[in-house]
Amino acid sequence: MKRLLLFSTLTLLIAGCSKTDMRVVKIKNVIDSLKTQFAPDPRTAVFDITARDSGKYVILSGETDRLFAKDILFSEVRKVTGENIIDSVDVLPDPNLDNVIDGIVDVSVGNIYQYPKYESQLVTQVLLGHTVRVLKRHHGWLYVQCEDKYLGWAQPGIIRRVDSSELAAYNAKDKLLVTAIYTTVRSTPVSDGGTVSDAVMADLLTPVQKSGASYKVELPDGRTGFVSSNDVDSYTHYLATHKPTADGVEMVAKRLLGFPYLWGGTSTKGVDCSGFVKTVYRMNDIKLPRDASQQVNVGEKINPGPNFENLRKGDLLFFGKKAEDGKPAKIVHVAIYLGNGYFIHSSDRVQISSLLKTDSAFDQYDLDRFVTARRILPPNESSSKN
Repeated sequence: MKRLLLFSTLTLLIAGCSKTDMRVVKIKNVIDSLKTQFAPDPRTAVFDITARDSGKYVILSGETDRLFAKDILFSEVRKVTGENIIDSVDVLPDPNLDNVIDGIVDVSVGNIYQYPKYESQLVTQVLLGHTVRVLKRHHGWLYVQCEDKYLGWAQPGIIRRVDSSELAAYNAKDKLLVTAIYTTVRSTPVSDGGTVSDAVMADLLTPVQKSGASYKVELPDGRTGFVSSNDVDSYTHYLATHKPTADGVEMVAKRLLGFPYLWGGTSTKGVDCSGFVKTVYRMNDIKLPRDASQQVNVGEKINPGPNFENLRKGDLLFFGKKAEDGKPAKIVHVAIYLGNGYFIHSSDRVQISSLLKTDSAFDQYDLDRFVTARRILPPNESSSKN
């Protein structure tokens, strides 16, 4: 009797659904399918589209940064609706930007927020001399995509907007990589010269000329000043002489010991766990995604072994909640393995902890939530075993 009643109820509900309702359901399924295919991660791609059926027309509205995905969407929707579609989907970059859709970061560390307001959450940072793609403006803020594809909002004062020809000219110039944890660009070559700008590790400066123990450099907005040659290196020379190795990763990581944890931080002014890992590997010529839950998809999965004997220095350790009951693992923390059970990570501050219960630095909390390990370094470059 209960089954008959349930079947009757479902029959009435289905019968009560109009053709309009069913059409919207079909279109929503198409939108969801394409979003999964072309923009599965909203942190790095835009595909925010909704459908409304007016009866006579289907109205598609929203925005995307993927024109090809929009074209496929409209083709698939026409199979459901015919030609009765009103197009209210904006394609980014916004045409109102007049093709000035590139930007060069003009401060030592630029903060990128989740929403266009200062009280919003800090989601990442961009560094001096690096580039972004500008997607739109809103109330004085710029919606940008960083070099690692991460999306967020920036104040326009931290970015010099340029067109494609200006960007090409900028990229063609030689660059100096800041190798010091922190330095100052001064108005004169002497150490007591006035401050033009600060600079942090991994910033990029444009050299004008060598001047004794200093370089005269130019900032993206045209300001010039002097930086100690001890604090920078030719970017091409640095990359040629700093191939990624386990020892190189350890050296950079330990230079940041004691640095404070900062949610959203990816610079030496403060780092979160994935920002720390990203910064360390950036200085070893390996570009990683922004977040731990993205970094876990890079490199080779490693079986650590019951006593972590299969791990090598430079491997990444991921922590969170293990997969269970058909649910995937949830990664919330990342660290760099140093060997002999030790790992370095940003948690309260950058510190060294251990997976081994016999060590004074043993970290029971992280051992309990250890999920997996990935090998990022090229073959033969992570040779230091547990």
